[in-house]
Amino acid sequence: MLMFFIGIFGIDEKQKQITVINNVICPACGALARFEILKTYSYFHIFFIPTFRWNTKYYVKPACCGHMYLLDPGIGREIERGGNPQIRPEHLSPVNAYSPYKTCPACRSRVESEYKFCPYCGSKF
Repeated sequence: MLMFFIGIFGIDEKQKQITVINNVICPACGALARFEILKTYSYFHIFFIPTFRWNTKYYVKPACCGHMYLLDPGIGREIERGGNPQIRPEHLSPVNAYSPYKTCPACRSRVESEYKFCPYCGSKF
């Protein structure tokens, strides 16, 4: 009797949206925006069934200016469980620290980052 075992296994990465939080102030541009909370992780699968995960990270993506922040894992887990913790600036670490543009908090215009005042409405950044 001859038996063959075909093992389909591997390592993969996954990203999924956990929730969207509305009416928050963006730490990058100061605009009233919404945060998209994302979770990424790596996992090992056997026969396309995930067996264990590692490298779990939570991200915050504001809808206003395109910045991305790494979220404190404790806060991310609490949000994933259905909690509603307040996300404060100390819970966020910038992922893309440089952006060539800013968003004016007064008129919402997109302005190059080296400007100190908005060329459209005159507001100070």
